[in-house]
Amino acid sequence: MKKQIISFFSVLSLICCLLFGCGNNNLGKGALEPTSGHSADEAFETLSHQWFASQMAEDPLSCHFSVANPSAYGISFSRESFSDLSYHSFQAAQKDKRAFLKELKQISYQQLSPRNQLVYDLLQDYYTLQESFNDFYYYADPLSPTSGVPATLPTLLSAYSFHNKEDISLYFHLLDDVDIYFEQLLCFAQEKSEKGLLQNKEGFHETISFCKDFSKPRSNHMLLVSFQERIQSCDFLSHQEKQKYINKNHAVICDVVLPSYLSLSKDLLSLSVNDDLGLSLCQVPKGHKYYASVVKASTGCNASPFHLFQEIETKRNADVRKMSKLLAAHPSLASSIANYQCPLTDPEEMMEILRQSIDKDFPSFPNVTVAIHPVSKEIAPYSAPAYYLIAPIDAYDSHDVYYNAKSFPNTLDLFTTMAHEGFPGHLYQTCMSYNYGYEPVRCLLSYPGYVEGWATYVEMQSYQYAGLPAQVAQILSLNQSVVLSLYASADIGIHYYGWDEDILLDFLSEYGIHDKEVVSEIYHIIGNDPANYLKYYVGYMNFEDLRNECEKMYPDTFSPMDFHKCILQTGPSSFSILRRELLNYFGKSA
Repeated sequence: MKKQIISFFSVLSLICCLLFGCGNNNLGKGALEPTSGHSADEAFETLSHQWFASQMAEDPLSCHFSVANPSAYGISFSRESFSDLSYHSFQAAQKDKRAFLKELKQISYQQLSPRNQLVYDLLQDYYTLQESFNDFYYYADPLSPTSGVPATLPTLLSAYSFHNKEDISLYFHLLDDVDIYFEQLLCFAQEKSEKGLLQNKEGFHETISFCKDFSKPRSNHMLLVSFQERIQSCDFLSHQEKQKYINKNHAVICDVVLPSYLSLSKDLLSLSVNDDLGLSLCQVPKGHKYYASVVKASTGCNASPFHLFQEIETKRNADVRKMSKLLAAHPSLASSIANYQCPLTDPEEMMEILRQSIDKDFPSFPNVTVAIHPVSKEIAPYSAPAYYLIAPIDAYDSHDVYYNAKSFPNTLDLFTTMAHEGFPGHLYQTCMSYNYGYEPVRCLLSYPGYVEGWATYVEMQSYQYAGLPAQVAQILSLNQSVVLSLYASADIGIHYYGWDEDILLDFLSEYGIHDKEVVSEIYHIIGNDPANYLKYYVGYMNFEDLRNECEKMYPDTFSPMDFHKCILQTGPSSFSILRRELLNYFGKSA
């Protein structure tokens, strides 16, 4: 997912859509015990597969985006609906995770293959961190105007692919249950309000406004237009069947989905927002502890917000010094830098140039189909600037990247976005990780610091592929790094140190951002989505640090190709585990 940021040279709107939620499961009932009749590897693989299947069975929507053929994995949905958002379900899910960790510990780690040891460590790392959220059920914000359920569900539904009639059937089951799903959201919000934890009045009413506007029936509604576009491309349907589904979709959207949005907007108005709590999580009881856990989950590293704040500042100062030296050596850059454009204008041509340009430093890419789609004008108002629709683990021969043309005032931004979403960013990383061997159970693990950090790391490198003079490419990359670091620092400043808008203005003014309206926008966007920008910048910073460390430790054997290969072979992980894998990789070849 590409996030837009405010650069030194232009002000861009900020928007982000995130995939939401995982349901509970019923692991522990029939899971294989590691007895003498089974090897440790067999026991581990059986246990992890059963865990994967049980989790996916409880969350059909997430399953659809993860695997193309659920039955091949033994997945049978307990109900064709959304995951349960109730507190009872949350408690049951946490209990199941503890049971899973307990069974995991019964398996002899030393007897596992190196690859299974890696997956074992990832499972233990991820679910141990999840334990830290046990007391924070009501701290989550599924009604966030940027990443909450009402805001992101339309994007997921409009991106839902139809491979067969079973997919279409599941889609309609989901639509039929939107009203029940939203009732759970309302119940959650009511309970949160009763506990005095419903904060951020402005963001709350922004969600209400969005729901009200989205509920308006219109012939070009995004959920009608996007469905028609997708169903018309289904070659397994006759013309009559396509029309039948189009009519059915129109009926359920107008009779269930849109009224559910309208009802939610009205019902939320009756709730009481705690005006004593601002946007900052540090103003909420135990907010510092909660934010620290959110930061760890978002970044994939164990550093505290306090230490991350210092590390971000150190890197930013180093990048500013590099920029100063470049500008001193090439004074003409200062006046002309904002006018540079990528000589390419077509996104497909950009993607192909990127595919060819990365061969020197990145492993060869399998032969797959890549389609680049401009989002339709009906979807554009609700769409992120760009996104890669992640391919299922069992069907990654074709990939789709979407971009919102209105979000890109210049070709250079579009080029670096194609690098972030495509080559060598999300699309490339996903396909390569799958190609090297990606265990299904890892679809359940979320390491956004690795995923977005990688895409940001390669985006910074992509300036050198854009046909720009070397000094221009370098300074633009440094500028992007500095600007993103400001957002990362602001995130910690707001949610950990309690910055208000005046303090944020003082901070950003040091870097040339003086517009109070812009600063206010930044404040509310970061306030609505804690730790979101950290996954981009801290993830990127960790990849840079790992590369520098490997180069220094193994100067004779290090190569960018091997560095990237090991990262992709390892796949999404925490940075402590990734560091171990990298040092082992280069240590063996030293």
